[in-house]
Amino acid sequence: MICDLAEANAFVEEYRKPHVPVMSAFGGGRLHVCRFYGSWDLDRMVTDNADTLFRSIRKLSSKEAKDPTREWDDLTFRFGSQAFLYADKDRIIGFAATPVEAEKLVTKFTRKYRKPVPATSNGGTFYLIQQDGENIKTKEVSLSSDTVLKPEALALHYGTGSGEWHHGFVEKLCERTNGLSIFEGRPGTGKTFYLRHLMGELKESHRFYFIPTSTMGILSRPDFIGFWTDQRWHHSNKIFVVILEDSDAALMTRGSDNREQVSAILNLSDGMLADFLRLQIICTINCSTADIDSALLRPGRLICHRIFGRLDYTQATRLAESLGRKLPQARDYSLAEVFAGQATEQITRPNIGFAV
Repeated sequence: MICDLAEANAFVEEYRKPHVPVMSAFGGGRLHVCRFYGSWDLDRMVTDNADTLFRSIRKLSSKEAKDPTREWDDLTFRFGSQAFLYADKDRIIGFAATPVEAEKLVTKFTRKYRKPVPATSNGGTFYLIQQDGENIKTKEVSLSSDTVLKPEALALHYGTGSGEWHHGFVEKLCERTNGLSIFEGRPGTGKTFYLRHLMGELKESHRFYFIPTSTMGILSRPDFIGFWTDQRWHHSNKIFVVILEDSDAALMTRGSDNREQVSAILNLSDGMLADFLRLQIICTINCSTADIDSALLRPGRLICHRIFGRLDYTQATRLAESLGRKLPQARDYSLAEVFAGQATEQITRPNIGFAV
Protein backbone atom coordinates (compact mmCIF):
# COMPACT_ATOMS: atom_id res chain seq x y z
CA MET A 1 0.00 0.00 0.00
CA ILE A 2 1.34 3.45 -0.95
CA CYS A 3 0.20 6.48 1.01
CA ASP A 4 1.14 9.91 -0.33
CA LEU A 5 1.19 12.46 2.50
CA ALA A 6 2.83 15.21 0.45
CA GLU A 7 -0.41 17.16 0.25
CA ALA A 8 -1.61 16.36 3.75
CA ASN A 9 -2.14 19.08 6.32
CA ALA A 10 -0.75 18.29 9.77
CA PHE A 11 -3.24 20.51 11.51
CA VAL A 12 -6.60 21.74 10.27
CA GLU A 13 -9.12 19.36 8.74
CA GLU A 14 -9.99 19.41 5.06
CA TYR A 15 -11.59 16.59 3.08
CA ARG A 16 -9.30 17.34 0.15
CA LYS A 17 -6.16 17.50 2.30
CA PRO A 18 -6.74 15.46 5.47
CA HIS A 19 -5.48 16.16 8.96
CA VAL A 20 -2.53 13.72 9.35
CA PRO A 21 -3.17 12.48 12.94
CA VAL A 22 -6.89 12.11 12.23
CA MET A 23 -6.28 10.31 8.95
CA SER A 24 -3.91 7.92 10.71
CA ALA A 25 -6.35 7.21 13.56
CA PHE A 26 -9.52 6.75 11.52
CA GLY A 27 -8.22 5.44 8.21
CA GLY A 28 -11.24 4.35 6.20
CA GLY A 29 -13.43 4.00 9.30
CA ARG A 30 -16.20 6.21 10.63
CA LEU A 31 -15.23 9.86 11.06
CA HIS A 32 -17.51 12.72 12.11
CA VAL A 33 -16.61 16.39 12.44
CA CYS A 34 -18.22 19.19 14.46
CA ARG A 35 -17.17 22.82 14.01
CA PHE A 36 -17.89 25.98 16.01
CA TYR A 37 -16.76 29.54 15.26
CA GLY A 38 -15.91 32.15 17.87
CA SER A 39 -13.01 33.71 19.76
CA TRP A 40 -10.99 31.37 22.00
CA ASP A 41 -8.41 31.60 24.77
CA LEU A 42 -5.66 29.38 23.36
CA ASP A 43 -3.23 30.08 26.21
CA ARG A 44 -5.63 28.71 28.79
CA MET A 45 -6.41 25.71 26.58
CA VAL A 46 -2.72 24.75 26.56
CA THR A 47 -2.33 25.35 30.31
CA ASP A 48 -5.35 23.20 31.21
CA ASN A 49 -4.72 20.44 28.65
CA ALA A 50 -0.93 20.27 28.37
CA ASP A 51 -0.88 16.47 28.71
CA THR A 52 -3.17 16.01 25.71
CA LEU A 53 -1.54 18.58 23.40
CA PHE A 54 -0.61 16.58 20.29
CA ARG A 55 0.31 19.18 17.64
CA SER A 56 0.96 22.91 17.92
CA ILE A 57 2.18 25.98 16.06
CA ARG A 58 3.44 29.00 17.97
CA LYS A 59 4.25 32.43 16.55
CA LEU A 60 7.06 34.58 17.89
CA SER A 61 7.41 38.29 17.26
CA SER A 62 10.43 39.76 15.52
CA LYS A 63 13.83 39.22 17.16
CA GLU A 64 14.34 42.99 17.06
CA ALA A 65 11.39 43.55 19.40
CA LYS A 66 12.36 44.68 22.91
CA ASP A 67 9.68 42.50 24.48
CA PRO A 68 9.08 39.51 22.14
CA THR A 69 5.56 38.10 22.26
CA ARG A 70 4.58 34.46 21.92
CA GLU A 71 1.23 33.52 20.47
CA TRP A 72 -0.37 30.12 19.93
CA ASP A 73 -1.67 29.75 16.38
CA ASP A 74 -2.83 26.14 15.81
CA LEU A 75 -3.48 23.49 18.46
CA THR A 76 -4.48 19.83 18.20
CA PHE A 77 -5.44 17.85 21.32
CA ARG A 78 -5.83 14.07 21.46
CA PHE A 79 -8.21 12.68 24.10
CA GLY A 80 -8.32 9.07 22.96
CA SER A 81 -7.54 6.77 20.05
CA GLN A 82 -10.36 8.37 18.04
CA ALA A 83 -11.04 11.68 19.78
CA PHE A 84 -9.27 14.82 18.54
CA LEU A 85 -9.93 18.51 18.93
CA TYR A 86 -8.35 21.23 16.76
CA ALA A 87 -8.41 24.91 17.81
CA ASP A 88 -7.22 28.24 16.49
CA LYS A 89 -8.25 31.77 17.45
CA ASP A 90 -11.42 31.65 15.35
CA ARG A 91 -12.78 28.09 15.54
CA ILE A 92 -12.88 24.76 17.36
CA ILE A 93 -13.22 21.48 15.46
CA GLY A 94 -13.96 18.10 17.01
CA PHE A 95 -13.19 14.70 15.38
CA ALA A 96 -14.77 11.49 16.67
CA ALA A 97 -16.31 8.19 15.60
CA THR A 98 -19.88 9.49 16.11
CA PRO A 99 -21.54 12.90 15.64
CA VAL A 100 -22.54 12.96 19.32
CA GLU A 101 -18.97 12.42 20.53
CA ALA A 102 -17.62 15.10 18.15
CA GLU A 103 -20.21 17.58 19.40
CA LYS A 104 -19.42 16.80 23.05
CA LEU A 105 -15.75 17.58 22.48
CA VAL A 106 -16.58 20.91 20.90
CA THR A 107 -19.25 21.85 23.46
CA LYS A 108 -16.91 21.20 26.37
CA PHE A 109 -14.28 23.59 24.98
CA THR A 110 -16.67 26.29 23.78
CA ARG A 111 -18.18 26.65 27.25
CA LYS A 112 -14.83 26.79 29.03
CA TYR A 113 -12.50 28.70 26.70
CA ARG A 114 -14.65 31.27 24.91
CA LYS A 115 -13.12 34.73 25.22
CA PRO A 116 -15.45 37.31 26.76
CA VAL A 117 -16.78 39.79 24.25
CA PRO A 118 -15.05 43.12 24.98
CA ALA A 119 -17.30 45.93 26.09
CA THR A 120 -17.84 48.14 23.08
CA SER A 121 -19.68 51.34 22.38
CA ASN A 122 -22.78 51.58 20.27
CA GLY A 123 -20.86 51.52 17.00
CA GLY A 124 -21.10 48.79 14.40
CA THR A 125 -18.92 45.76 13.72
CA PHE A 126 -17.42 44.27 10.59
CA TYR A 127 -15.44 41.11 9.90
CA LEU A 128 -12.18 41.36 8.02
CA ILE A 129 -11.79 38.38 5.68
CA GLN A 130 -8.21 37.08 5.69
CA GLN A 131 -6.27 34.39 3.85
CA ASP A 132 -4.18 32.35 6.27
CA GLY A 133 -2.28 30.00 3.98
CA GLU A 134 -5.00 27.86 2.42
CA ASN A 135 -7.60 28.80 5.05
CA ILE A 136 -10.11 31.64 4.97
CA LYS A 137 -10.62 33.32 8.34
CA THR A 138 -12.31 36.40 9.78
CA LYS A 139 -11.14 38.99 12.29
CA GLU A 140 -13.75 41.01 14.16
CA VAL A 141 -13.35 44.80 14.11
CA SER A 142 -15.51 46.99 16.38
CA LEU A 143 -16.28 50.62 15.57
CA SER A 144 -16.74 53.44 18.04
CA SER A 145 -20.06 55.13 18.74
CA ASP A 146 -19.05 58.35 16.96
CA THR A 147 -19.23 56.52 13.62
CA VAL A 148 -23.05 56.43 13.89
CA LEU A 149 -24.57 59.73 12.76
CA LYS A 150 -27.83 61.28 13.87
CA PRO A 151 -30.24 62.22 11.04
CA GLU A 152 -29.34 65.92 11.22
CA ALA A 153 -25.62 65.08 11.16
CA LEU A 154 -26.12 62.83 8.12
CA ALA A 155 -27.62 65.76 6.23
CA LEU A 156 -24.73 68.01 7.27
CA HIS A 157 -22.15 65.51 6.03
CA TYR A 158 -23.80 64.57 2.74
CA GLY A 159 -26.00 67.48 1.76
CA THR A 160 -29.66 68.07 1.06
CA GLY A 161 -31.69 64.94 0.30
CA SER A 162 -29.13 62.53 1.77
CA GLY A 163 -31.47 61.54 4.62
CA GLU A 164 -34.24 60.49 2.24
CA TRP A 165 -31.78 58.57 0.05
CA HIS A 166 -30.31 56.81 3.09
CA HIS A 167 -33.74 55.77 4.34
CA GLY A 168 -34.63 54.30 0.93
CA PHE A 169 -31.29 52.48 0.66
CA VAL A 170 -31.70 50.89 4.12
CA GLU A 171 -35.16 49.68 3.13
CA LYS A 172 -33.73 47.98 0.04
CA LEU A 173 -30.97 46.33 2.08
CA CYS A 174 -33.60 44.95 4.43
CA GLU A 175 -35.93 43.77 1.66
CA ARG A 176 -33.41 42.25 -0.78
CA THR A 177 -31.44 39.08 0.01
CA ASN A 178 -28.82 39.65 -2.70
CA GLY A 179 -27.67 42.27 -5.17
CA LEU A 180 -24.98 44.84 -5.92
CA SER A 181 -24.57 48.47 -4.84
CA ILE A 182 -21.92 50.82 -6.21
CA PHE A 183 -20.68 53.91 -4.36
CA GLU A 184 -18.84 56.17 -6.78
CA GLY A 185 -16.76 59.16 -5.78
CA ARG A 186 -13.30 60.64 -5.62
CA PRO A 187 -11.14 59.89 -2.55
CA GLY A 188 -12.24 61.83 0.53
CA THR A 189 -15.90 62.25 -0.44
CA GLY A 190 -17.17 60.08 2.44
CA LYS A 191 -17.86 56.63 1.00
CA THR A 192 -16.10 54.75 3.80
CA PHE A 193 -17.40 57.20 6.42
CA TYR A 194 -20.95 56.39 5.33
CA LEU A 195 -20.29 52.64 5.38
CA ARG A 196 -19.20 52.88 9.03
CA HIS A 197 -22.48 54.62 9.82
CA LEU A 198 -24.42 51.94 7.92
CA MET A 199 -22.71 49.17 9.91
CA GLY A 200 -23.80 50.79 13.15
CA GLU A 201 -27.38 51.36 12.08
CA LEU A 202 -27.88 47.81 10.75
CA LYS A 203 -25.80 45.89 13.31
CA GLU A 204 -28.81 44.00 14.68
CA SER A 205 -30.05 42.69 11.33
CA HIS A 206 -26.97 42.58 9.09
CA ARG A 207 -23.48 41.09 9.29
CA PHE A 208 -20.81 43.03 7.40
CA TYR A 209 -17.67 41.51 5.86
CA PHE A 210 -14.73 43.45 4.42
CA ILE A 211 -12.36 42.15 1.74
CA PRO A 212 -9.16 44.24 1.33
CA THR A 213 -8.07 45.21 -2.16
CA SER A 214 -4.90 43.13 -1.79
CA THR A 215 -6.91 39.91 -1.32
CA MET A 216 -9.66 40.55 -3.90
CA GLY A 217 -8.59 37.36 -5.69
CA ILE A 218 -10.24 35.39 -2.89
CA LEU A 219 -13.56 35.98 -4.68
CA SER A 220 -12.69 33.41 -7.36
CA ARG A 221 -11.35 30.70 -5.03
CA PRO A 222 -13.43 27.48 -5.20
CA ASP A 223 -13.50 27.12 -1.39
CA PHE A 224 -14.93 30.64 -1.00
CA ILE A 225 -18.40 29.16 -1.47
CA GLY A 226 -17.71 26.70 1.35
CA PHE A 227 -16.65 29.58 3.58
CA TRP A 228 -19.96 31.36 3.00
CA THR A 229 -21.89 28.15 3.55
CA ASP A 230 -20.27 27.81 6.99
CA GLN A 231 -20.95 31.46 7.82
CA ARG A 232 -24.58 31.11 6.77
CA TRP A 233 -25.03 27.99 8.91
CA HIS A 234 -23.73 29.80 12.02
CA HIS A 235 -25.46 33.15 11.40
CA SER A 236 -28.67 32.14 9.66
CA ASN A 237 -30.64 35.04 11.20
CA LYS A 238 -28.45 37.72 9.63
CA ILE A 239 -28.39 39.39 6.23
CA PHE A 240 -24.83 39.27 4.84
CA VAL A 241 -23.20 42.35 3.29
CA VAL A 242 -19.77 42.16 1.64
CA ILE A 243 -17.76 45.39 1.32
CA LEU A 244 -15.26 45.67 -1.56
CA GLU A 245 -13.44 48.98 -1.11
CA ASP A 246 -11.53 50.64 -3.98
CA SER A 247 -12.70 47.84 -6.25
CA ASP A 248 -12.24 49.71 -9.56
CA ALA A 249 -10.02 47.01 -11.08
CA ALA A 250 -12.41 44.21 -10.13
CA LEU A 251 -15.39 45.96 -11.78
CA MET A 252 -13.81 47.26 -14.97
CA THR A 253 -14.89 45.85 -18.33
CA ARG A 254 -13.67 42.27 -18.41
CA GLY A 255 -10.15 41.67 -19.63
CA SER A 256 -7.43 39.11 -19.17
CA ASP A 257 -6.40 40.63 -15.82
CA ASN A 258 -9.80 40.79 -14.08
CA ARG A 259 -12.09 38.32 -15.84
CA GLU A 260 -12.30 35.94 -12.88
CA GLN A 261 -13.07 38.69 -10.38
CA VAL A 262 -15.84 40.24 -12.50
CA SER A 263 -17.39 36.81 -13.09
CA ALA A 264 -17.23 36.05 -9.36
CA ILE A 265 -19.03 39.30 -8.48
CA LEU A 266 -21.67 38.58 -11.13
CA ASN A 267 -22.28 35.10 -9.74
CA LEU A 268 -22.33 36.21 -6.11
CA SER A 269 -24.70 39.13 -6.68
CA ASP A 270 -27.23 37.50 -9.01
CA GLY A 271 -28.31 34.13 -10.40
CA MET A 272 -28.78 30.75 -8.75
CA LEU A 273 -25.57 30.93 -6.72
CA ALA A 274 -26.71 34.27 -5.27
CA ASP A 275 -30.06 32.69 -4.36
CA PHE A 276 -28.16 30.08 -2.34
CA LEU A 277 -25.53 32.32 -0.69
CA ARG A 278 -27.79 35.39 -0.22
CA LEU A 279 -25.07 38.03 -0.26
CA GLN A 280 -25.41 41.76 -0.76
CA ILE A 281 -22.26 43.35 -2.18
CA ILE A 282 -21.31 47.01 -1.80
CA CYS A 283 -18.41 48.22 -3.95
CA THR A 284 -16.71 51.60 -3.65
CA ILE A 285 -14.98 52.98 -6.73
CA ASN A 286 -13.01 56.11 -7.64
CA CYS A 287 -13.53 55.77 -11.39
CA SER A 288 -16.70 56.51 -13.33
CA THR A 289 -19.40 53.87 -13.83
CA ALA A 290 -18.87 54.45 -17.55
CA ASP A 291 -15.79 52.24 -17.14
CA ILE A 292 -17.66 49.48 -15.28
CA ASP A 293 -18.55 46.19 -16.95
CA SER A 294 -22.10 46.69 -18.27
CA ALA A 295 -23.30 43.31 -16.94
CA LEU A 296 -22.82 44.57 -13.37
CA LEU A 297 -25.18 47.49 -14.01
CA ARG A 298 -28.08 45.37 -15.22
CA PRO A 299 -31.45 46.31 -13.65
CA GLY A 300 -32.44 43.67 -11.11
CA ARG A 301 -28.84 43.05 -10.10
CA LEU A 302 -28.00 46.65 -9.17
CA ILE A 303 -29.63 47.73 -5.90
CA CYS A 304 -28.12 51.20 -5.86
CA HIS A 305 -25.66 53.46 -7.63
CA ARG A 306 -24.77 56.46 -5.50
CA ILE A 307 -22.38 59.25 -6.50
CA PHE A 308 -20.63 60.82 -3.51
CA GLY A 309 -19.74 64.32 -4.60
CA ARG A 310 -17.98 67.32 -3.14
CA LEU A 311 -19.93 69.72 -0.90
CA ASP A 312 -20.63 73.18 -2.25
CA TYR A 313 -19.30 76.08 -0.18
CA THR A 314 -22.57 76.68 1.68
CA GLN A 315 -22.92 73.03 2.72
CA ALA A 316 -19.22 72.74 3.56
CA THR A 317 -19.40 75.89 5.71
CA ARG A 318 -22.35 74.55 7.72
CA LEU A 319 -20.52 71.30 8.39
CA ALA A 320 -17.27 73.08 9.27
CA GLU A 321 -19.06 75.35 11.75
CA SER A 322 -20.65 72.33 13.44
CA LEU A 323 -17.12 70.93 13.86
CA GLY A 324 -15.73 74.21 15.18
CA ARG A 325 -13.63 74.85 12.09
CA LYS A 326 -13.32 77.61 9.51
CA LEU A 327 -12.70 77.10 5.82
CA PRO A 328 -9.95 79.21 4.26
CA GLN A 329 -11.61 80.12 0.99
CA ALA A 330 -14.93 80.03 -0.89
CA ARG A 331 -14.91 76.87 -3.02
CA ASP A 332 -16.29 73.36 -2.93
CA TYR A 333 -14.81 70.83 -0.48
CA SER A 334 -14.60 67.11 0.00
CA LEU A 335 -15.66 65.69 3.34
CA ALA A 336 -12.02 64.93 4.20
CA GLU A 337 -10.99 68.51 3.47
CA VAL A 338 -13.70 69.89 5.76
CA PHE A 339 -12.54 67.63 8.60
CA ALA A 340 -8.95 68.73 7.97
CA GLY A 341 -10.02 72.36 7.96
CA GLN A 342 -8.24 73.08 4.70
CA ALA A 343 -8.35 72.32 1.00
CA THR A 344 -6.02 69.80 -0.53
CA GLU A 345 -3.08 71.52 -2.09
CA GLN A 346 -2.85 71.19 -5.82
CA ILE A 347 0.49 69.75 -6.86
CA THR A 348 1.84 71.24 -10.08
CA ARG A 349 4.07 68.95 -12.08
CA PRO A 350 6.44 70.09 -14.81
CA ASN A 351 5.56 69.07 -18.33
CA ILE A 352 7.87 66.43 -19.72
CA GLY A 353 8.08 65.79 -23.42
CA PHE A 354 9.53 66.96 -26.68
CA ALA A 355 9.21 70.50 -27.97
CA VAL A 356 7.87 70.80 -31.46
